[in-house]
Amino acid sequence: MIANRRTFIIKRGRIEEAAALIKAEVARVDIPNAQRIYTPMIAPFGVLVYEAEYENLEEYEKSWTEWGASPEAAAFLEEWNVLTETGGTNEIWELV
Repeated sequence: MIANRRTFIIKRGRIEEAAALIKAEVARVDIPNAQRIYTPMIAPFGVLVYEAEYENLEEYEKSWTEWGASPEAAAFLEEWNVLTETGGTNEIWELV
């Protein structure tokens, strides 16, 4: 089991809009794996975290490749890029 954690830097005052947008995209795609979206309580301000679980790297790669090939992904990214700043992280963690 692996977890992909992506941390995004959100433009000032846009965290709620970004959270709503990514929640809608998660619901649209309906991936069967566990997915979570975090906004800060006691954490750096202006950061949003998306996390998803996969059985292995092959499943992770297939899922992101299929999503990226869809026209809906391009439309999402166009809106998403307006809300985010450059930077963030894309991490893969292995459950031990």
